[in-house]
Amino acid sequence: MLNILKQLLAVVTATFIVFSSSWAGTCRTDTLVESTPTSRFSSLGETVTDQETTLSWMRCAVGQQWDGKSCLGQAQTVDWQDAMAMVEQANSHKIGGHSDWRMPMVPELASIVERQCFNPRMNTTVFPGASSEVFWSSMEKKGTKNYVYTLDFGGGQAVASDKQRLGAVRLVRGGPWWQPPKIMSQR
Repeated sequence: MLNILKQLLAVVTATFIVFSSSWAGTCRTDTLVESTPTSRFSSLGETVTDQETTLSWMRCAVGQQWDGKSCLGQAQTVDWQDAMAMVEQANSHKIGGHSDWRMPMVPELASIVERQCFNPRMNTTVFPGASSEVFWSSMEKKGTKNYVYTLDFGGGQAVASDKQRLGAVRLVRGGPWWQPPKIMSQR
């Protein structure tokens, strides 16, 4: 009986690995329209500009290196406080020749999500070497000092995350492209 259970577990595990890896890093063009077509972006080497939003993005996440064709290495993951310090550091070093980089807002991060793709949920022609990391935003959760919104580029969802968790950083400049709605006070 124990051998049968071990064999069954091995089959289930192998099936899961094959199924999950068949979706990893792939895009499904059969059911969805591209949400971030390559034609929407103009490239200036290590940066790209989204012609729709006019935002300029670093092609590589902080921690990766641009080699002229792709982003090499792993995205560095840090807590939110360190992520904000990385923005200041990028600006002091004039990364990409600019000193006006900032942490994006969640809708700005969402504007580069590619709905056709999974793990990462990004256009990897525009953002080669992209990872399925959770990325920090600049949007703190209202009513608490300990949470900020993140966007998961593995699945594409945004959630409020504790500032102590680890996340990656993708720098943006320009905009703001998106303005939060005004909240009317109730009297």
